[in-house]
Amino acid sequence: MSPRETGGTLNSLALSGLAGRLLIPPVVAFLLVSVYVVVEAIGFRGFARPEAKTAAEAAALGHAARTLQLMAEGQNPNQLQHVRADFLDAGEYDVRPLEAAILARHAELVRLLLRDGAASFDTSRASCFARARLPEVLPDLGAPVGDSAQPTDMAAAFKMCGAD
Repeated sequence: MSPRETGGTLNSLALSGLAGRLLIPPVVAFLLVSVYVVVEAIGFRGFARPEAKTAAEAAALGHAARTLQLMAEGQNPNQLQHVRADFLDAGEYDVRPLEAAILARHAELVRLLLRDGAASFDTSRASCFARARLPEVLPDLGAPVGDSAQPTDMAAAFKMCGAD
């Protein structure tokens, strides 16, 4: 073999290695995106949070529009509603939408729910939750404002307010 033939072979090998390094990542990325699109089209929502089924779940997520939509569809905001695990924390709870918004620390949603009439019940438990998790809404609930402590975690708030 002449040096020209050897150099030509080495250059073609180097070129094919370079071409492989340039072409393989986009092809792999295209395949991954294609698989993701097909799986989403089938109905798997692996990366999406579950949609709220109750107004309390929507309030826990801070989705004001969905909360009001579910209330307009007939869910009573003054009754206890089930909140599945991973909406407030790892536990499942039965709370009202107003209490869920307080526990999830969504002050504007609390005020919106109060304006929309979602407080036609004894708000002592909601006030207790507000003391534990969101003290800035206590005046909106008509409760006296105490010293502002650091917000507690969810389990401590339920233990303090006597609710499970």
